[in-house]
Amino acid sequence: MRSKLYWFLSKFDGLIRRNYSDRLRVLAYHKVPDERAFEEQIIYLKSHYNIISIPELKRHIYDKADLPKNPLLITFDDGDISVIEKGLPILKKHSIESCLFIITGLINTSNDVWISSVEQKEMKNGKSYQDARKVVSLFKSMSNRDRVVKMRDYPEVDKQQLNTDDLKKLQKNGMYIGNHTHTHPMLDKCSSQEIMKEMNSSKQVFDELELPGYNIFAYPNGNADDNTNKTLIDANIDFIFLFDHKINPAVLDHHNISRIRVDSDNKLAEFKAKVSGLHPLMFNLKNNN
Repeated sequence: MRSKLYWFLSKFDGLIRRNYSDRLRVLAYHKVPDERAFEEQIIYLKSHYNIISIPELKRHIYDKADLPKNPLLITFDDGDISVIEKGLPILKKHSIESCLFIITGLINTSNDVWISSVEQKEMKNGKSYQDARKVVSLFKSMSNRDRVVKMRDYPEVDKQQLNTDDLKKLQKNGMYIGNHTHTHPMLDKCSSQEIMKEMNSSKQVFDELELPGYNIFAYPNGNADDNTNKTLIDANIDFIFLFDHKINPAVLDHHNISRIRVDSDNKLAEFKAKVSGLHPLMFNLKNNN
């Protein structure tokens, strides 16, 4: 049923794309588990959109340079190892630039993000994956201070992470490295002091690795609010990316850049419906956003 819905919606992607040809679309990926599906998506994007880079976006904001018709930016959150192992070869093959938002506290480690620690312990204790995800949602809803205390009962999970050489390789091959905090907290559950601590820690890593993208930021989990945005701006963050599943307005606000949620293994019909903006429009109408 779901696949039929996406097939139907995908038939309108050309009409929606033409109606919103002056709007920036930013795609938010995470992992790249399926190279074939991902390459199919990239080929589709190349033939229907003009894929831009972070430097081009900067020139648009700072120098008022025009963006091309149907501009689109590709981003990845978290820094999963599959991005360099499976995603980069495809992007390089098709000469596509993109942006990767890294959790700086995981670089050069073998630790997974805290969410995996919760999932794995809860499933080890007999919960289904769905029930383990409910515990994760509970953790995301509590104050950062309370979450940190709770996490003392959850051992870290091993996972291969990107290292310094990986980041240099990604950057050399057209993937801009941006900021996704130091420990992936829910920033709207953090105090201003906790947010500044996160930003200071991530900036230290960016400076040590001589990466310029500290001030290009994406919210973990998309948890954003006005007070958090103000604190980020005070921390010298210039570009703030959301996770709200929307197309951007005609006049872009670089402190509130909307992104469309996609997965690299989405079937092409589903992917078309999402990227066009039709699925995001229906999603946000349904959720009164």
